[in-house]
Amino acid sequence: MIIRRHTKTSGTFFCLMILGQFFLLNAVLFTVTEAAASSRYVTPSAEVVIRTGQGTGFKVIGMVRDGDAVELLEEGDDYAKVRLAGGKEGWMLKRFLSVDPPLATVVESLREENEQLKQREIEAAQKLDAVSTTLAETEAKLMSSLAERDQINADYLSLQQDTADVIRIKEEMLQATQQNELLVEEMASIKEENSNLNKDKSINWFLAGGGVLLVGIVIGRLFSKSRKRKSSLM
Repeated sequence: MIIRRHTKTSGTFFCLMILGQFFLLNAVLFTVTEAAASSRYVTPSAEVVIRTGQGTGFKVIGMVRDGDAVELLEEGDDYAKVRLAGGKEGWMLKRFLSVDPPLATVVESLREENEQLKQREIEAAQKLDAVSTTLAETEAKLMSSLAERDQINADYLSLQQDTADVIRIKEEMLQATQQNELLVEEMASIKEENSNLNKDKSINWFLAGGGVLLVGIVIGRLFSKSRKRKSSLM
């Protein structure tokens, strides 16, 4: 994904560079045209003489070569008064002057601007690489943060489940305790009933023993009386 962005952006920078060169060329030509009111350039020629007046009869005070820039001061029919780079003023033939800068100057200016654009493109590509690296690191951090968030959510759900289990276990323990208390109470009641039954059983055995003893006494007395009767009869 990042490589595609980088390729697309490089193409965009390339288009911007071409448009920039086009606008730069127009700007240079526009600037040259604006400056034409006061500046002129010597057209291709071996050398052009500068005289003190308009005509071949005037004294030569200097020479200009192809591509030299001069300042236009005044125009005549065939001659133009100019000021040289050193400040010297004189007249030269107008046909050797042009508002257009030399092609070599334009080419050199465009070459310099092209080099500047290339340097800017390199800097922009470096910045783009840095931004892409930062973006990749940010995406990695984002993925890590999302993973941590998912883990936290999972831990939270697990904790909720554990909490529910603990509550359920506590409720079951409470129910078991209550049941245990009921069983203890029931066991105490059964023990009490058993103790009462044991007491009743002892009493019954005592009564049964007393009854047997009483029956024995009665039978003994009856048997004794019977023997006495038999003895008297004899």
